[in-house]
Amino acid sequence: MEPTEFDSALGGTELLPHSANSLKFAASRSIEIAAMTESIVNPSKTKLIFQCLPVHMRRRVMSHNCKRLPRRLRKGHLEQLKKSGLPPKQKRPSRKYRRRATNMLDEYNRRQRRHVWLETHIWHAKRFHMIERWGHRIAYRPCDKAFRACYRASSAHCLIQDISYYTPFQIKGSIETIKDMFSSLTSSQCGLGICAKAYLNGNRKGIINLYMPESYPFKFIGRVEFIWISNSSNKELWLFLHPSIAKQVESVLSDIINKPKSDAHHEENEANAIAKKRKIATKYSDIQIKVMAGMYNRFRLTGPRSHAVLVQTLKCLKEIGSFRTNDWLQHIDTEKTQLFLKPKYDYWDSISSVNSPSQLPPGVVIGLVVKDPRLSRPNKRTKAQNKATLTETKSLLNIPPYVSSSPIWDTSLCEIIKEKRITNSQYIEHITKTQLVPGEVYEDDPFLQTIPIVLIQRPGSQDCSYKKIGYGSGWDIIIPSGYGLPFWLTFIMFGARSGGLRETESLAFEMGDSYMPPDSEAGEIEDKRIELELKEKYFKRPPSKRVNYVKLAVPSPFICPWNVLLKEWKNVREEKLFVLRDRDILHNLQNCMELNKKVSEMENSDHCLVPVYIQIIGKGNLTKHAMICIPNKRDISLCEKLMEPHHEDGNTKLRKQKRAEQKILLKRMQKKRIKLRKKKTPIKEANGPKPEGKNKHEPSEYVKAMRELWLPSKIEAVRNVGSREVMGYLSQGAFSYSEAKSCGVGYVTFNAITKLLECGLNKVLVRNTTSRKYRLANIQIIK
Repeated sequence: MEPTEFDSALGGTELLPHSANSLKFAASRSIEIAAMTESIVNPSKTKLIFQCLPVHMRRRVMSHNCKRLPRRLRKGHLEQLKKSGLPPKQKRPSRKYRRRATNMLDEYNRRQRRHVWLETHIWHAKRFHMIERWGHRIAYRPCDKAFRACYRASSAHCLIQDISYYTPFQIKGSIETIKDMFSSLTSSQCGLGICAKAYLNGNRKGIINLYMPESYPFKFIGRVEFIWISNSSNKELWLFLHPSIAKQVESVLSDIINKPKSDAHHEENEANAIAKKRKIATKYSDIQIKVMAGMYNRFRLTGPRSHAVLVQTLKCLKEIGSFRTNDWLQHIDTEKTQLFLKPKYDYWDSISSVNSPSQLPPGVVIGLVVKDPRLSRPNKRTKAQNKATLTETKSLLNIPPYVSSSPIWDTSLCEIIKEKRITNSQYIEHITKTQLVPGEVYEDDPFLQTIPIVLIQRPGSQDCSYKKIGYGSGWDIIIPSGYGLPFWLTFIMFGARSGGLRETESLAFEMGDSYMPPDSEAGEIEDKRIELELKEKYFKRPPSKRVNYVKLAVPSPFICPWNVLLKEWKNVREEKLFVLRDRDILHNLQNCMELNKKVSEMENSDHCLVPVYIQIIGKGNLTKHAMICIPNKRDISLCEKLMEPHHEDGNTKLRKQKRAEQKILLKRMQKKRIKLRKKKTPIKEANGPKPEGKNKHEPSEYVKAMRELWLPSKIEAVRNVGSREVMGYLSQGAFSYSEAKSCGVGYVTFNAITKLLECGLNKVLVRNTTSRKYRLANIQIIK
């Protein structure tokens, strides 16, 4: 008998519908689905909780350690353990675990009382050696061996550094008053002034050299970056100061505003003197200075790929659109902002295909409003690539008039942005709820904040005869506080390599620039700090492993004695010096060096140090504090055999004598202690009361005397101590990767250069502090 069909269309008895309603079908099976879900979530007594997990997630330890299970399953697992009898108690947590703070945020705030932490501190502390400098806790160098890798990043890829420790100063007032105030602090001989036309519209950043009032060329303070900002009412000047000079500049500016000098003579009556004082007091009364420490984050990106990293990270806002609900946008004129967004977006899009930041106008300032950087962060770390399209030169030069304007300079808006910022946990929670397709993110989500930022271009090297064009170029990005880490992590994920303070020093060395000049207070403090570190390291070695600098004719191996050197070159009594920064004189000096011409006389030449760049000829490696010497005419041909002769050390016998006396004293003290121990008398009572106020870390008188015999602290002569006249020192010396040879940055006296050119020489001899060998080197003036 043949089987009958079920479907009537095939000859069966049942009439089947042409379509099925999935909702009704699921509703009719709801009881079965609920029962199946219940059996999975709450398994039967015979099944354990951890058996609900997939096989690849199961661990044997889960049966007696509930912390190895996911949190959602721990409660049920503990209930099962109670029924079967609890396992033995776990071992006592470690002392380190028991001593940790209950509230880590309070603990972090307590640890920041002495030294300020940057927003990226915890990220850096896990990967970098941290140091305390200038009131901040700063990353010094990576824990991995990354010196060459950081150089490759700065020259061919992208190196990123957190320089948020720079202190911004806001100065409000009329342009004429500000110009008049800074005229006593700067000099036009060092370059363009603070009120030059190139800087007043705010589209370019400038750099000036600051001096104490009416003290040029002496009493140098430091180099300062500045930007002019146009507001609706008047102009604002923003200074960005290195933390080593921030307090000094603040005190100088406040003294100029609050304590003006009176021109009244003693012969004039008191009424005229008071009237004059009032007139002078009102001169700078409209100027307001505000220190904005901690208000902004500032990251420095260096290298040709830094532009590609920014292009990939920053998604610019073309129109406000759905972001009108952002709190900070409700406090500004949105119509005016909308007018500026379109030209800024078009300009940034036109320069996005540039291969390197050095191709852009030098020092250009761009203010943008960007979307949350977490939206553009890739899943895996990738290297950002430049776009392959060609860029017209016109689009690079045609800068929109208001491209530098940005709402970031309004501090009240920055406070709102920081208060309403989206934390990482809030961001993840929101994305997981609203993300319909895994991996796809809705960029125009009104829940996320838009962030105003400012980009500042750094041109790098612009002199092909000195360094390769564009080396050291990059971008500085200024971000409101609170959003430092989201931007930082996105830059890292796009291939930027992180660096620290060591990379700042090495970058200045590779560019042939002086990091901390010796004629400033900050430079003197840094030199003394380095001297103390090197001295401690030197005296930690046993006497047999120490270099005897007296025999090598090196009176000052750990610091450059500039004042002693200047005194010897012109018998100057005053202990003051300055580094030459007059551009015309520096160019003239370089021309004289190249053509072997005599140098014309200069004012204050007896106190003048000239910055020089030294490149060694042939073999050899230069180190810090190496001596630059004037060669004889025969030395150039016989340089390979030129050595400093041995010198006698007159303190050798005295050191041996003191050491023998100290050994005898120690033996007496030991015998005395043994006798007291036998008599059972407390040693402290026998020795008498302990002298008050003595620091236990301070070395004893014997140690101080021995150190003085090894390295005399009083230096009386340095010029003619060796066989060749010393004309200067290297403040920094090492192997230069950009030049593929050993190079150094240093200073020589102006009178020594005059003598060198009078002898018809344009080469010098260099000798390291630990060597007797003289090496020939080329000398070049740093302009």
